[in-house]
Amino acid sequence: MDERERLATSFGDMRRAMIPAFLLDLLGAVDGGDELSMTQLATLYVLDSGEAVPLGTLAERVGRSVSATSRLVDALVRRGLVERQEHPTDRRVRLVAIAKDGGGLLRRLERTRADAQLEIMNRLDPADRALVGRAMALLGDAARQEKRP
Repeated sequence: MDERERLATSFGDMRRAMIPAFLLDLLGAVDGGDELSMTQLATLYVLDSGEAVPLGTLAERVGRSVSATSRLVDALVRRGLVERQEHPTDRRVRLVAIAKDGGGLLRRLERTRADAQLEIMNRLDPADRALVGRAMALLGDAARQEKRP
Protein backbone atom coordinates (compact mmCIF):
# COMPACT_ATOMS: atom_id res chain seq x y z
CA MET A 1 0.00 0.00 0.00
CA ASP A 2 1.46 3.39 -0.99
CA GLU A 3 1.59 6.49 1.24
CA ARG A 4 -1.59 7.99 -0.23
CA GLU A 5 -3.58 4.81 0.37
CA ARG A 6 -2.24 4.46 3.93
CA LEU A 7 -3.19 8.06 4.64
CA ALA A 8 -6.66 7.63 3.11
CA THR A 9 -7.22 4.47 5.15
CA SER A 10 -6.03 6.14 8.37
CA PHE A 11 -8.19 9.22 7.76
CA GLY A 12 -11.15 6.97 6.99
CA ASP A 13 -10.69 5.07 10.25
CA MET A 14 -10.39 8.32 12.18
CA ARG A 15 -13.40 9.90 10.49
CA ARG A 16 -15.58 6.86 11.17
CA ALA A 17 -14.70 7.24 14.85
CA MET A 18 -15.22 11.03 14.93
CA ILE A 19 -17.87 12.03 12.40
CA PRO A 20 -20.97 10.50 14.06
CA ALA A 21 -20.53 12.72 17.13
CA PHE A 22 -19.93 15.74 14.90
CA LEU A 23 -23.02 15.09 12.77
CA LEU A 24 -25.25 14.38 15.75
CA ASP A 25 -24.09 17.63 17.34
CA LEU A 26 -24.74 19.44 14.06
CA LEU A 27 -28.29 18.05 13.90
CA GLY A 28 -29.04 19.37 17.37
CA ALA A 29 -27.17 22.64 16.98
CA VAL A 30 -29.78 24.76 15.27
CA ASP A 31 -32.76 26.12 17.19
CA GLY A 32 -36.16 25.12 15.91
CA GLY A 33 -35.06 21.66 14.86
CA ASP A 34 -34.35 22.64 11.25
CA GLU A 35 -31.20 20.92 10.08
CA LEU A 36 -28.50 22.73 8.15
CA SER A 37 -27.84 21.47 4.66
CA MET A 38 -24.32 20.54 3.65
CA THR A 39 -24.28 23.59 1.35
CA GLN A 40 -25.30 25.85 4.23
CA LEU A 41 -22.59 24.38 6.45
CA ALA A 42 -20.00 24.73 3.68
CA THR A 43 -21.07 28.36 3.21
CA LEU A 44 -20.49 29.06 6.89
CA TYR A 45 -17.00 27.59 6.61
CA VAL A 46 -16.29 29.68 3.49
CA LEU A 47 -17.34 32.81 5.36
CA ASP A 48 -15.42 31.83 8.49
CA SER A 49 -12.33 33.71 7.33
CA GLY A 50 -13.97 36.76 8.86
CA GLU A 51 -13.90 38.64 5.57
CA ALA A 52 -17.22 40.01 4.31
CA VAL A 53 -17.58 39.17 0.61
CA PRO A 54 -19.90 40.26 -2.19
CA LEU A 55 -22.65 37.79 -3.03
CA GLY A 56 -21.10 37.02 -6.45
CA THR A 57 -17.77 36.14 -4.85
CA LEU A 58 -19.51 33.89 -2.33
CA ALA A 59 -21.41 32.19 -5.17
CA GLU A 60 -18.11 31.43 -6.93
CA ARG A 61 -16.57 30.05 -3.75
CA VAL A 62 -19.48 27.71 -3.02
CA GLY A 63 -19.96 26.74 -6.66
CA ARG A 64 -23.56 27.91 -6.98
CA SER A 65 -25.36 30.48 -9.11
CA VAL A 66 -25.84 33.96 -7.68
CA SER A 67 -29.61 33.40 -7.40
CA ALA A 68 -29.17 30.06 -5.59
CA THR A 69 -26.57 31.62 -3.31
CA SER A 70 -28.91 34.53 -2.57
CA ARG A 71 -31.61 32.06 -1.43
CA LEU A 72 -29.01 30.18 0.60
CA VAL A 73 -27.90 33.41 2.28
CA ASP A 74 -31.53 34.38 2.95
CA ALA A 75 -32.04 31.13 4.85
CA LEU A 76 -28.85 31.62 6.86
CA VAL A 77 -29.77 35.24 7.63
CA ARG A 78 -33.18 34.09 8.95
CA ARG A 79 -31.35 31.71 11.29
CA GLY A 80 -29.02 34.48 12.45
CA LEU A 81 -25.93 32.64 11.18
CA VAL A 82 -24.87 35.18 8.53
CA GLU A 83 -25.56 38.84 7.95
CA ARG A 84 -25.69 41.21 5.05
CA GLN A 85 -23.69 44.43 5.23
CA GLU A 86 -23.37 47.52 3.10
CA HIS A 87 -20.21 47.89 1.05
CA PRO A 88 -18.18 50.77 2.52
CA THR A 89 -17.80 52.59 -0.81
CA ASP A 90 -20.55 51.20 -3.08
CA ARG A 91 -24.07 51.21 -1.64
CA ARG A 92 -25.31 49.03 -4.51
CA VAL A 93 -23.13 46.14 -3.34
CA ARG A 94 -24.24 44.00 -0.42
CA LEU A 95 -21.61 42.04 1.44
CA VAL A 96 -22.19 38.76 3.24
CA ALA A 97 -20.40 37.92 6.48
CA ILE A 98 -20.63 35.24 9.10
CA ALA A 99 -22.61 36.41 12.15
CA LYS A 100 -21.57 35.88 15.74
CA ASP A 101 -23.98 32.94 16.08
CA GLY A 102 -22.62 31.37 12.88
CA GLY A 103 -19.06 31.57 14.17
CA GLY A 104 -20.24 30.23 17.51
CA LEU A 105 -21.86 27.26 15.80
CA LEU A 106 -18.63 26.44 13.96
CA ARG A 107 -16.58 26.74 17.17
CA ARG A 108 -19.02 24.39 18.91
CA LEU A 109 -18.66 21.85 16.10
CA GLU A 110 -14.88 22.19 16.24
CA ARG A 111 -14.94 21.47 19.98
CA THR A 112 -17.08 18.38 19.35
CA ARG A 113 -14.56 17.13 16.78
CA ALA A 114 -11.68 17.96 19.11
CA ASP A 115 -13.32 16.01 21.94
CA ALA A 116 -13.78 13.00 19.65
CA GLN A 117 -10.17 13.26 18.45
CA LEU A 118 -8.86 13.56 22.01
CA GLU A 119 -10.83 10.46 22.96
CA ILE A 120 -9.00 8.59 20.20
CA MET A 121 -5.65 10.17 21.04
CA ASN A 122 -6.03 9.10 24.69
CA ARG A 123 -5.64 5.52 23.48
CA LEU A 124 -2.06 6.36 22.50
CA ASP A 125 0.94 6.32 24.80
CA PRO A 126 2.01 9.80 26.00
CA ALA A 127 4.90 10.15 23.53
CA ASP A 128 2.71 9.29 20.54
CA ARG A 129 -0.07 11.54 21.84
CA ALA A 130 2.41 14.44 22.01
CA LEU A 131 3.62 13.61 18.50
CA VAL A 132 0.06 13.66 17.12
CA GLY A 133 -0.64 16.94 18.93
CA ARG A 134 2.49 18.49 17.39
CA ALA A 135 1.54 17.14 13.94
CA MET A 136 -1.95 18.66 14.24
CA ALA A 137 -0.39 22.02 15.20
CA LEU A 138 1.88 21.83 12.15
CA LEU A 139 -1.08 21.03 9.89
CA GLY A 140 -2.97 23.99 11.36
CA ASP A 141 0.02 26.26 10.68
CA ALA A 142 0.20 25.03 7.07
CA ALA A 143 -3.56 25.51 6.60
CA ARG A 144 -3.35 29.12 7.78
CA GLN A 145 -0.81 29.76 5.02
CA GLU A 146 -3.36 28.78 2.33
CA LYS A 147 -4.21 31.54 -0.08
CA ARG A 148 -7.96 31.88 -0.71
CA PRO A 149 -9.23 32.81 -4.16
